[in-house]
Amino acid sequence: MRSDEPPRPTPLRARLRHRGVLTVGSVAVLAGLLFTLNAKVSSRSDLRDAPGLRGMVTARDRQVEELAARNAVLAAEVADLVARAGVSGAEPDRANAIAAGAVDVAGPGLTVTLDDAKSEADILADPAATPSDRLVHQQDIDAVMNALWAGGAEAMSVQGHRVGSTTEIKCVGNVILVAGRVYAPPYAIAVIGPAEAMRDSLAADPLVTAYRQRAARLALTWSVTGADELVLPADIASASRLRYAQVSKQSTEGSAR
Repeated sequence: MRSDEPPRPTPLRARLRHRGVLTVGSVAVLAGLLFTLNAKVSSRSDLRDAPGLRGMVTARDRQVEELAARNAVLAAEVADLVARAGVSGAEPDRANAIAAGAVDVAGPGLTVTLDDAKSEADILADPAATPSDRLVHQQDIDAVMNALWAGGAEAMSVQGHRVGSTTEIKCVGNVILVAGRVYAPPYAIAVIGPAEAMRDSLAADPLVTAYRQRAARLALTWSVTGADELVLPADIASASRLRYAQVSKQSTEGSAR
């Protein structure tokens, strides 16, 4: 070949192969740099030391208990000061206070206990049953509570938490939330009122009857026990005291013009 001839071009396949090798190598180098940088950042942060979700819930639950206890102390102090001052009309109506769960109540009543099934044998014996059938659900608790109210219940608590007019109970998985706090089974519903009338109301309620039949078939817990004296504490943790809107002074002056 003569020296003055131009160099022959590299075949297209060879050029593409060469470029592919360079691209793969570049990606590998960049990936290594990213992994190294991520490791350094993670080692410097405290994310690995952050508590898990269970720990966070436990800590918040403990904080709620502490604040609720403090709230009870302050409420008692306020009530004492009001009583000493002799303010007329400061003492709330007893019936309304009981319905709102604002005062302690004591008297005869019942405790109804519901719990999930503990054995797999009973559900395996019923092919039509599902794992959900072995759990106590919100609708089961609601049915019992409604039947007790219909039977003349005067005051009620669920898991020791007083039920007031604004108390919210909802099911989340296999636990329930009562006024925003988590409770696991067994679920105890304590109620003050006429025991015999409430027992009759439970026996006549179709939703309660359906739960009792499921409980007998799948080994869920259903028990009703009477007590000569139950003490249901006030709902000291509730922050949902009802307030009413008022017409602002500015609006009043504007309408007068």
